[in-house]
This record gives sequence, C-alpha cells and structure tokens, in this order.
Amino acid sequence: MKILEKTFVMNADKCGDHTFTQVRRENNVAAYRRNSVATGRFHTFEVFLIKVVKAGAPLPGGGTVAESYEQYPGASAFGRSAWSMGGEEKAALKVTMKKFDELLKSKSPVVVEETSTEVETVPVARVAKGEVTLKIPDQPFTQKELAAFNGIENYKEVYSDLQKMLASKALKIVGQREVTRGKAAKLFGKA
Repeated sequence: MKILEKTFVMNADKCGDHTFTQVRRENNVAAYRRNSVATGRFHTFEVFLIKVVKAGAPLPGGGTVAESYEQYPGASAFGRSAWSMGGEEKAALKVTMKKFDELLKSKSPVVVEETSTEVETVPVARVAKGEVTLKIPDQPFTQKELAAFNGIENYKEVYSDLQKMLASKALKIVGQREVTRGKAAKLFGKA
C-alpha cells in the first residue's frame, strides 16, 4: 500500500502551489504544515483522519485503483474528518495538536482498515478482480446515508453498487423520506 508522502507540493484549493510537510502521524491521524511555495510563509496546519482507497475501487472513466493508497483529504472532508488551522503559527500549532490528540482518542467512523465483524457486509462485484463489500445499516437508509456509513465522501460512488444490490435482491426499497427541496429520497433496507 502507498502511504502518504511526508512532503509534497500541490495546488490544493486553486490558490497556488503549497508545500505540505508532515509534522505528526499516529495510527490513522496525520497533521501537516502548509507553506506557500511562492513566499515560503506559513499558511495553515491541517489535521485529518487518513482515508484508505482500496485496490479495485472504481475510477472515473471506468478504470480501477491498482494498489491501495492513503488519500490526502479533499475539500469536502474539511469540517467532517479534516480540519484546517490558520492565523498566528504558534497558536495554530497548539490548536492543531489538541485536535490531533482528540482524534486519536475518539472512536472515529473513518478507519484505515476495516476490522469490525459486528456490522453485516454485502458483497458487491465492482470489478472482475474481486469483490468489494459495503456495510449495511440495520435501520432504513438513503443513498447518502449508505455512503456516509461506509466512510465514502461522495454519495454518488455507491449508486451502481446500490442498484446491483437491489437487482440481486440483497436490498429492497422500503419507503421514502420527504426532503425540504426536490423529490423525496428513497429509503432502502435489507431484503
């Protein structure tokens, strides 16, 4: 498995290249310092739960991930499983380390490797190389809730798996949930 690099350069949020340097890492928690490449000045500290993208996961365009790898969080993860601390550097570092310690102590829903046997999993054939499993909640759930339950940031990634589980009768539609905007969300449950 490819692990996160200790130092790399990236234009993460379209505000110019930044150097990301790992300042601390334990288990599935990491903290990075972010400096502007242009000025060399401190920008922020970022602390997050490491997400692992497993081999065989689908890629846009129809390919699949060849080797499992640890993924630096994208913009949508910030505020949920990643946090950014800016301002005065010493104060930001102090807040970052406090959050880091909190994440180490917490029972986080984002895990590096799936080890729990308490939750039922349903095999879903995504690729010919093997099976990928999704955890299925006991209570009725929406497509977005299924994605969140499995630690998948983009709920659209579970759509095809959800359709396959419906076709194979592993799941069924059990109702719908009214939403404030748009049409009602379908509720799914175990068959």
